[in-house]
Amino acid sequence: MRTTRTHNRRASLILLGLTSITFMSFSCQPSTPSNPNQNARVETAAPSPSQIVIPPWPSGFPSNMPLAAVSGNIPQQVLLPGLGLPGTFSTPLEIRPYFDYFSWESFIALNWPAATGARGVPNQPNNSSVFLNAAAGTPVVWGTYKDSFDLFGQKDQRPSPWESNTNPISPCANGQPGAKTLIFVSKGNTPLMETKQAFSFPLVDQRGNYVYYDIRYDQAQYNFIRGQESDSTSWLYLLKNLAPKEKAQFGVQMPMTTAPSPAPTPSATPTATPASTLGSIMLKAAWRIKTDKDDTSRFYTTAAQTLDPQTQKCTPVTVLLVGLHIAHKIDPFTEWVWSTFEQIDNVPPDADIQPQPPVPPNGYSFNNGTTNPSTTGGYNYKPALTPTPNPSPVQVTRVNPIPSTPAGQSTREVNAFYQQLLKGTVWQYYQLVVTQWPFNPGIGQGNPFMLMQNGGVYPQNAGSAFPVNGAVNTTMETYFQTQNDAAGAGGNSCMSCHYRAGQSDFSWGLNRRAH
Repeated sequence: MRTTRTHNRRASLILLGLTSITFMSFSCQPSTPSNPNQNARVETAAPSPSQIVIPPWPSGFPSNMPLAAVSGNIPQQVLLPGLGLPGTFSTPLEIRPYFDYFSWESFIALNWPAATGARGVPNQPNNSSVFLNAAAGTPVVWGTYKDSFDLFGQKDQRPSPWESNTNPISPCANGQPGAKTLIFVSKGNTPLMETKQAFSFPLVDQRGNYVYYDIRYDQAQYNFIRGQESDSTSWLYLLKNLAPKEKAQFGVQMPMTTAPSPAPTPSATPTATPASTLGSIMLKAAWRIKTDKDDTSRFYTTAAQTLDPQTQKCTPVTVLLVGLHIAHKIDPFTEWVWSTFEQIDNVPPDADIQPQPPVPPNGYSFNNGTTNPSTTGGYNYKPALTPTPNPSPVQVTRVNPIPSTPAGQSTREVNAFYQQLLKGTVWQYYQLVVTQWPFNPGIGQGNPFMLMQNGGVYPQNAGSAFPVNGAVNTTMETYFQTQNDAAGAGGNSCMSCHYRAGQSDFSWGLNRRAH
């Protein structure tokens, strides 16, 4: 693993952690899990949220795993052996549990109740009871981030400042100012419902409703794209300013999170996150419309408004969170760390989990609980690109299993640990599907990163992504679960797809929506 030359201190720490580098073949840990097929659903008893106690990691995990925390402080460092932790490692598979830990701690912090009257600020981030006892529908931190319409839907108007709750252009005339509005604006400025997946087709749930998508940017990324008031050439939401910067040798480079120096020692008592060190975080969420048949105690819910593209009017609805992508540009991982979560009732569990758990009380969101209709590539059909009345549900299955390696400390075991930790909250019903990261990061002279248009090849010139393929979310890459189906989109993983927007620092939102 390598890092940029501007981060020599961290580079030396990572190099100390390496004994060899393996990109294409990885060996498993020899330890045996107490339950190698631990299912995502955790039904055992747990202390009430107000009495929560942070337990140690189970015996199968590395002895130097950082202590888990229920904290509203977004992690500023991926703690690894040789990078903030003692020890060494040889392969990316060995450090998967550390990245999965980072993903879950990020998930908790981003879903922390937001402070009133401030955008992107957690309410009492060091008080776990604020998170564990949050009322249904409480606004969360990432939900207060600016969305893609704020940046790219303002036509020739200047996007509003970060703290502003109003925009020069509203997505719908009768909408509520500041309310979550599920809308997409194309480069041609045509309002559409945000129902299409990236480069793909809409998704219809088992209730016959379309799934909606929501793209958000944190303060560092939003302000970087919005640019400085005093320098109009820095306004990257304008294509005339973006295009020249994309032609640079390494393209656009957004702000990166840097850890305090010296790096913090892991402890059960998290410290406050200095906002000035947080870099770029972008999120994409998948939502489905609540119906009377849904058990809202199993979902994070929020009020939203959806736009009718014909009438240009908004309709208030309650939506249920079913998927969440988190991408964080964090030192030294210049090609970003990618985490993707799903609600556990989306589709049936992986086939190797035995015994198979029962169907959820109100059924799956995207599967009818039977093998009819059958699926190929994880779906039975692709709905029309243009939304139609009364569409048929899409039968969805998971093609790429949630990782079961390394044995005893896999993503499945990390999920079980956090679901038990969050027992009594809606978040116990969510699971990490996969974390993907660059095992050999580094952008700059002498480093392996190379833009595709300059001859770069995935994965070796994209940070040597791990895992290389199969890092997808059933709610957002429904039709790209196999390499064959995803060939036109760059591949069936976050990094393989976003590498094609490497000139825009892996951001398809910036790449496609600047105008």
